[in-house]
Parts: sequence; structure tokens; C-alpha cells
Amino acid sequence: MLHHRFGRDAVLILFALTLFVSAFLLFWVQLMVAKMILPLLGGSPAVWNTCLCFFQTVLLLGYAYANLLTEKLKVRAQILMHGLVLLLPLPLLPIALRQDWVPLSPAMPLLWLLMLLLVSVGLPFFVVATSAPLLQRWFAQLDHPDSDDPYFLYSASNLGSMLGLLSYPLLIEPGIALTQQRDSWAIGYLILTGLILGCGYCLWRFQGKLSSLEPSSEVVPLQEPPTLLDQGRWLVLAFLPSSLLLGVTTYLTTDIAAIPLFWAVPLAIYLLTFILAFARQPPFSHRRLLAGLPLLLTALVLFLLLKVVRPAILILPLHLVGLFAVAYLFHSELAERRPSPRYLTQFYLWIAVGGVVGGMFNAIAAPLLFSTVLEYPLVLVLSLLLLPCLNREAPPSGLRLTLPLSLGLLFGGLLIGFSAGNWSHGLELLVSLALLAAIVPIFQLKPLVWITGGVLLLLLNQFSISSLGGILTTQRSFFGVYQVLQEQRTNLHTLLHGTTVHGMQSFEPGRQREPLTYFSPRGPIGQVFSALAAPSSGTKVAPTPPARVAVLGLGVGTLIAYAQPGQTWSFYEIDPVVETLASDRRYFTFLADAPVSAQILRGDARLRLQEAAEQSYDLIVMDAFSSDAIPVHLITREAMQLYLHKLSQQGLIAVNITNRFLKLEPVLAALAMDLKLTALHQYDRLPSSAEETNAQSSSHWVIFARNAEDLAGLDTDPRWQPLTPQPGVYLWTDEYSNLLQILRP
Repeated sequence: MLHHRFGRDAVLILFALTLFVSAFLLFWVQLMVAKMILPLLGGSPAVWNTCLCFFQTVLLLGYAYANLLTEKLKVRAQILMHGLVLLLPLPLLPIALRQDWVPLSPAMPLLWLLMLLLVSVGLPFFVVATSAPLLQRWFAQLDHPDSDDPYFLYSASNLGSMLGLLSYPLLIEPGIALTQQRDSWAIGYLILTGLILGCGYCLWRFQGKLSSLEPSSEVVPLQEPPTLLDQGRWLVLAFLPSSLLLGVTTYLTTDIAAIPLFWAVPLAIYLLTFILAFARQPPFSHRRLLAGLPLLLTALVLFLLLKVVRPAILILPLHLVGLFAVAYLFHSELAERRPSPRYLTQFYLWIAVGGVVGGMFNAIAAPLLFSTVLEYPLVLVLSLLLLPCLNREAPPSGLRLTLPLSLGLLFGGLLIGFSAGNWSHGLELLVSLALLAAIVPIFQLKPLVWITGGVLLLLLNQFSISSLGGILTTQRSFFGVYQVLQEQRTNLHTLLHGTTVHGMQSFEPGRQREPLTYFSPRGPIGQVFSALAAPSSGTKVAPTPPARVAVLGLGVGTLIAYAQPGQTWSFYEIDPVVETLASDRRYFTFLADAPVSAQILRGDARLRLQEAAEQSYDLIVMDAFSSDAIPVHLITREAMQLYLHKLSQQGLIAVNITNRFLKLEPVLAALAMDLKLTALHQYDRLPSSAEETNAQSSSHWVIFARNAEDLAGLDTDPRWQPLTPQPGVYLWTDEYSNLLQILRP
């Protein structure tokens, strides 16, 4: 008997371990491939959202395969068939991006990104993605004492997902170069293949035998096949948390805090809700969360619409708590509505469908349909309307009080910002009402609920704060949401991407060509242009003013205010919307009023710069921000070597490293030491009163030269200090980088 019990336990451990390893590899490869792709499209959160959407879609295909396999083939045929499928990715390992692919037009990066993912990682990811539903179904067919409810294994799978997610930025990325990561993942895939074949062997040998050792005391009768209504509810209950995950990620990483790797936190919370909801003993009940959630969701919607982002230490946790509460409630509802193991793969298939629909809605449809991140408050409102449907018993008394109160507060708040002249958003309203119309019959919402929901969505889509704060325009692209603001008192125009200022211009008489913010004449970059135009008398060699200037990152075109007749200027800009806004005289006139005509080259700066001839530029300025995060691939050794090839022998490289969250000077110091360059830096810190009065900003700049003589006397300026390496911060390359080392405390 002891031997038999050991055999049962060993089989359970084998299946749990296999599910854990498959989920770990599943998230490891997502993060690894995203890191490989980010250099091609910059550091926009949309790149990660699109990758996540792709992986959700392939996950759906994997679940569909598992469902088809278990429905159409007998057990032993399933094992043989899947054994062959496991061998298919082996010729493609280790995973690598297609080197012959280059991004298409910046106006359509999404399609290119999806195709690159498909040809590079689609098949290996698909095969690993089949594991979760297939192995649980196999375990259910073992007739093991625990096989009458194998859904608890889903927690083991999601635990592997979470550890894969968290271990990558904390352990794998800082400690292993990309080449070694790819090789290690390939070894992990071989181990997974062996584990899955071991599970297949157990099913082949012991199907129907383990149950005879000690029959289960509980027998779950075979339920009726799921109805279309059941399937629709599964889809919606998976769709809303999936959409909410991406909505929170986009909002937090652009509007609250553009902290590197912060997108991993919402995803970890999302996975945690799955673990808790499908555990044998969930730690929370519906009733405890339902009562207070309406007030929280109402507050989040109003904060979103009113652009309340401070204090971040309070607002940020509220969004994460809202994500946890909604995702846990909906995933718990999924767990309660799970069918018998006979329909397990079908159940997971519909969960995957909901995840894909949520991902596509946020990553693909929303940037095309919505001019702002409307998808986030929209899903919050829909979630609020569904709360009474999440408890099969009578709604808790607290919910009966807080839900009407929340709906009333939300109605009043939206009514205050209602803009009758905002009907240009008719498509957005149509999409919002279509989502509500799809949910109404699935959850059989009462007329009062869906009528209230329709009114709220109407007000949500017509809400506008432009009359309160001088918003001249709001435009959205694949790379984010941009706003041009006008300050009436000082007549300043500001371009915002999330909470990051991309440029500012004064329209006061006599100040229209004055560089502001990080680029002021008294600041570091102003000193560089001044020194190059008129070197100090103490310099041994008077360098020639730069005749050819390249700027990586357009912003509003501020730097061209330093242009002199006869010079050539080239701006490299990845986002067409930024070019459109900077070129529109209604918003900014730096480009239009410049004494030279600027060439604007669309695309990733590093890729487009490769097309330039050797020694094409005398000065290269890097100001490639993406919501406060400089793309990593622009400050690696390979990137710096490229800049040097395109730079004249006496040329300079200036890098804007102003950043709230990253301390980048040690990284650039390691580059200077490796490439034997002279490097100086200056942190120009201004009091807040000066920033407000003169529209200038504190800034931190680094300049590189091959020789100190080329610095036009800046090496003797006490404001500029040598850049010194920091122990423990190693050279960044295309294969290795470690953001955690340089996070500011």
C-alpha cells in the first residue's frame, strides 16, 4: 500500500512539476523575445502590449489544439501525436530573430511586429502553450483520487508563470547574456519535452489503474455540455481582466511612473489572481470584496478622466488594488463556473479566447479607435455594471448600498465634464455601446442596469477637461498618447507624452525662437552649442563649428533654434505623430522658423542611422526619450560604435540623460572607458521657482569626444566634470544590460 501511495504521489508531483516548468518557460520566452525586439521599435509600452497580444493569440491556438486533440483522438493516439508535435520546434532552437527583417514604415509597425514574432518564436511558443490544458486533461483521465477536480493544477501552472515573470528581470536578465539565455531556454525546452513524455508514459501505463488502488470517496457526475451562454460568460469573465491588465499597464507606465520593468508588476498581480482563484481553498470570498469595490472603481474612473496622478505613492497602489480586486473577482467567478473535467480543455479554450479578445482590444483596436486611453475607464465602468452578477446568492447588503451610491457619484462626475460639442468621438461611443450590448444578454442584465450603463458610457465618451486646462489637441499612435497644452497666462505651448515633457515653446513676442526646458542656452546643451560656435580663448585648437548635426529624437524641434545658416540638420524620429505635431504651426514653430531646412528621417534612430555614410555628422545629439525611459539599445557598446562610425574625427556626441528613475551616468562611463573616449557630464539643477518662471528645466547631459582637444574648452569649464566609472556597473551591450543596477533609490 505504501508503494502504491508513493506511486500516486509521484505521478501527481510529475504532472505538477511539468505544468510548472512549461509555464516558467512560457513567460521566460515572452520576456526574452520582447527584450530582443525592443531595440527595433524603441521602449514604448505598446511594444510589450503587442507582444503580449501575440502571445495570447498563440496561447489560444495551443488551447484549441489541446481541445481538438483530446476530443478527436483516443488516449494513446493523443500521446503519440503530441510526442511528434514536441519535436517540431527542435530545428528552430535556440530562438533567434530573423536577421534579414527590418521594420516597415513607422506608420505601420504593428503588422511588422506581429509577423516577426510569428516567424521567430511562433512555433516553439505554440507547442509549450499546449501544456496547461492538455496535461490537466491527461491527469483527469488517470482516474487518480484527485482527478475528479484537476483544476487545482492550474495554480501550479500560474505559479510557474509568476516565477518566470519575476525571475527574468531579477535574476536571468542581469546575470545571463542574451545568447546564453537563448541556449538555456533551449535546454529547458528539452527538459520539458522529457517531462511531458514522462506524463504521457504514466497515462499510457496507468490509465484506469491508479483509481483501483484507492477509489475516490467523491464521484462528480458528468455534467451536461456547456451551453452557448456558459461559453459567453467564460469569454467575458476572461476578457475584462485581460483588457484591464493592459489598460493599467499602459496608464501606469506612461501617466503615473515610467519606471523600467514596471509593466511586470500588473502582470504579476494578474497571475496571482489566477493562482488564488483556482486554489483549493481561495483566501477571499466574493462578498468581502464586492461591498467596497464600487467606490474604488468610481474613484479610479474619475481620477483617470481628471488626470489625477499625484501623489503617485497613493494613486499608484489604488490602480493596482483595483486591478487585483476586479481580476480576482472575475477569475473566482470563472473557477466557480468551471465544468466537469470532461469539458476542461473547452473551458480553457474560452478563457484563452477572452484573453485574446482583451489583448487585441487594447493593443490593436484601441490605438486605432480611441484618441486617449479610453479603454481603461471603459472596462472599469463595464466591470462596475457586472458586479451584481458575480454572486449566485443574494448580493451582499454592502453592495446594495455602495453600488447605487457609486453609480450616482460617477453620473455626477461625468456630467460635470460633459461636452455637448465633443460629438467627433462618435466611433468611440459606438464601440463602447457595442461592448455593453454584447454583455447585456450574456449576463441577462436588468433594464435599469443596462440603461444606466448606456447613459454612463455616453457621458464617459463625451467627457472633456479641455475647457478647464487649455488642451489644444490630443493624438494617439502606436507609441502613446500625446497632448499639446496651452498655458494662457504665459502663452506657453507644451508637448506631453504621458507625464514626460517633450518640448515647450513660448509664443510671447521675442521669445518664439528661445530654446526652453532641457535645452535652454544657459544649460549644458546650450553651453555645448555656444562653445562650438565661439570656442574660449584658452583652447589650444579652435574646432570648426559643426556643419552637420544629427538629433536622435525630434520632440518639438527645439534644438534647431541653435542652427546657423549653412548647416545641415537631420532629425531621427520613430513616431509620425510627433513629426506632425512639431511641424504644425498652430502648436510649434521651431522647425518652420529655423534658418535651415531640417531633414526628418522616420524610424528607429539606430536603424536609420546605419543608412548614413561614414563620418556624416560633426555633432550627434541623443534625446530619444519614451516617457522618461531612454531606449536601452541606444546606449550599448554596439550603438556607440555605430555613432562613432558616423561621426567626423573631431566630432562630438551629446546625450541627454535627464531621468527621474534611472541613474545613467555609470553606464555611459563604462562605454567611455571601453571605447577610450573622453567623457564629461553636467547636472544642471534648477530651483523649482526658476523652472516655473523661465520655463527652464533641470537637466543632465554627457558629452563624448575622441580627444579632449575636441571639446572646445569645455574640459576646463568647472561646470563640466569627468565621467568616472562606478564599481559593479558593467559595460552594456546588445547582449547584456541591467536596469535594476541603476534604478534611483
